[in-house]
Amino acid sequence: MGALSGSVTAAAYYVGGELPSDFRDRYVSALNGRKFREIDLNSDDDESLGWVSINDPFDNEFHLDKVLVGDYLMASIRQDTIRIPAAAFKLHLRKAIIEYCKETGREKVTKAEEEELRDTLEKQLRKRVLPSIRTFDMTWNIQRGKLWLWTTNKRTNEVFQELFQDTFELPLIPKTPYAQLERMDLGEDVLDRAVVIEPAALALPRRR
Repeated sequence: MGALSGSVTAAAYYVGGELPSDFRDRYVSALNGRKFREIDLNSDDDESLGWVSINDPFDNEFHLDKVLVGDYLMASIRQDTIRIPAAAFKLHLRKAIIEYCKETGREKVTKAEEEELRDTLEKQLRKRVLPSIRTFDMTWNIQRGKLWLWTTNKRTNEVFQELFQDTFELPLIPKTPYAQLERMDLGEDVLDRAVVIEPAALALPRRR
């Protein structure tokens, strides 16, 4: 969400490293290497994260014309999560225990039997629950080394930074006033003074 429609709130970054001569092929290949994959319902995974097309969250196949617009590389991260509602799971587990007791002619189940019923039930319900789908747009000006992720959610930005660095093997630096000064080549003395700057109140105090 964000880059093409919806919210205009974004987190800004600088991308470190030199731009390789084969960046077009290299970066498209990198996206395909970490593309989004559906959650395997037969596994214990309850989350999946990867790259998809910025135009279609169900399109995870990349080629140059799909991701590069002028100087911008554009893609989205897709995050799927399976969550079985706790209250519903509790009711289903209670029903499974009652049915098990009827079948075995017993009044109670052991702790080990309850855990086995719990695991079996979870595997069954996972296949009946649609994963929640969230997407977040990324726009990266490759020539200028500037990037925007269209959400300011802290956790999402942390997950994005890990995915980006794992995909492209490039350092990602949050855009802060200090980071901006570093890129302006103002000298070490200016940077040293910037670290100890005290915030100033720009508004006049109210009169009582």
